[in-house]
Amino acid sequence: MSPKILLLTLPFLLAGCSSLSEEECRAMSWYNLGYQDGEQGKTRQATRDYVSTCGEYGLKVDEAEWKRGYAKGLELYCIPELAYSKGKSGAEYLGVCPNDASFLTQYDRGRKEYLLEKQLSEIKSDMEQTERDIETLERQIRNENDSKQRDYYRAQRERAIRHYEGLRRDYNRIRFPDRVIQFSFGN
Repeated sequence: MSPKILLLTLPFLLAGCSSLSEEECRAMSWYNLGYQDGEQGKTRQATRDYVSTCGEYGLKVDEAEWKRGYAKGLELYCIPELAYSKGKSGAEYLGVCPNDASFLTQYDRGRKEYLLEKQLSEIKSDMEQTERDIETLERQIRNENDSKQRDYYRAQRERAIRHYEGLRRDYNRIRFPDRVIQFSFGN
């Protein structure tokens, strides 16, 4: 990187290190910031970061106002009916809700679905790459004149096919799990 580009980008890089600028510390609505932090499910550690950053400028944070806003924002974040969608989106939960058990039940349900979809996506991506590898090996087999090299490519193709079949079995096992049906014939 050239020195000119580094000098031009340095202020932007340094700005990312501090959470608030001096002007933001002076003009901040601490209630609104607390509300926003609570609504996003951030921990109370956020206020310590603000105190530290604004303290560097010799400014004080209105912690009481931030806490009031944070509590209100947390009320919205911690609604159990919304927890499922937070988990399903892959959002991280930092244990901030007072009624944790109710929230966690729904969040965990959504999180399991998110992780399942992520795993399926990774397997599908691996399958697609393996298909491309098999096609490449088949071209190499067709274009190779040396019989030993052709045999080597065939062995590689067979390994790739076995790998693909294993991935397909894993994908189907996860996507279509066995269902056990239990019958009850009275007491």
